[in-house]
Amino acid sequence: MTEIDRQQPPGDDSFAERLDFLCTNDPRGPFSNPEVVRMLEKEDMPAPSGTYIWQLRTGRSDNPTKKTMDALADMFGVPRDYWANDATAAAVNVMIKRLNGLKAKGATPEQLHRQLKGFTQRMSQGVDPEKLVGQLEALERFNAAGVTAADLERLKDARVTGIAMRAVGLSPQGLDAAVAMIEHVRRLEGLPPEPSASAEI
Repeated sequence: MTEIDRQQPPGDDSFAERLDFLCTNDPRGPFSNPEVVRMLEKEDMPAPSGTYIWQLRTGRSDNPTKKTMDALADMFGVPRDYWANDATAAAVNVMIKRLNGLKAKGATPEQLHRQLKGFTQRMSQGVDPEKLVGQLEALERFNAAGVTAADLERLKDARVTGIAMRAVGLSPQGLDAAVAMIEHVRRLEGLPPEPSASAEI
């Protein structure tokens, strides 16, 4: 059984339950119904009324248009098939819960939201959601070891040789965590997971 299955197995949760989960657990939230409308308007997306969001969120209206569903998914930064695909919803919900766990270690709501959008993009490119959850687990291990967001920011500016020297003596699990963190920082900077052979050091 995978981490995603353990945390939230696919089920028959409704559109209303999924929307309420996002409104309640978005790293930038929780959001009231009027706040959801304002955020949609701010991003120039189709914005229904606050009453309609309330109806959708409580299940009193259960037939939203595709246009509304896509706008909500884009605003929350989740895949557009979140509403209909149980496996996608389960994976995304686990990611959101784990991302929220990083708030106490210095990550800002906007940083976490950008990370979620990045995960959504990578899922659309075919990356296994379980791998993304594994990267979040690595982040949590760093945090548990006392590595703060500020430490990670300084790490981005450290010399490559210094980073390599710090890896000497780490266990295989520690090396895996270090590699996952470096890959994470490279993605934040828009770089490929691995440098090319001609990359400058």
